[in-house]
Amino acid sequence: MTAPHELHEFVVVDLETTGFSPRTCQIIEVGAVRVDMVTGARVSFSSFVQCDAALPYHITRLTGISSDMLDGAPEGAQVVAELAGFIRGLPIVAYNAGFDMSFLRAAAPEVFETHPVVCALQAARRYLRLPDYKLATVARHFGVDQTAAHRALDDCLTTLSIFEGIRAISGARG
Repeated sequence: MTAPHELHEFVVVDLETTGFSPRTCQIIEVGAVRVDMVTGARVSFSSFVQCDAALPYHITRLTGISSDMLDGAPEGAQVVAELAGFIRGLPIVAYNAGFDMSFLRAAAPEVFETHPVVCALQAARRYLRLPDYKLATVARHFGVDQTAAHRALDDCLTTLSIFEGIRAISGARG
């Protein structure tokens, strides 16, 4: 795993989906923040994704995303292609990266199958000692207020704040 403090340019990515399986479930929202730690530049990308099936009630309750919000949204292939262009080959940072990457690899294996990825959850487990490593727990540890949990762009910003804290710890430890 690349040490967090060694990354100077990366893209934080988060997805909201209709469930856990990339074979049977769909991406419904994509969020990403491209970060340059040297210049401080940050650019964001966010899009809803058209959903072919009825949105499960528990997903609407969890995320606050309704079927109405997805009406007229672009198709998944278009959003994933736009995301790939936004990322421009930079390393991806994600919290519980295996989950998000499983959906991206299913959607565009030619782009994401060998893409460099850093899992902020694994980094938190490596550098922190907490009772659990849920995003909310790690966010509280760093004093990060989660304004809209389970919304893609907001979770990206939370992950970025956490990752900045982990970068500082990993840099201090060398």
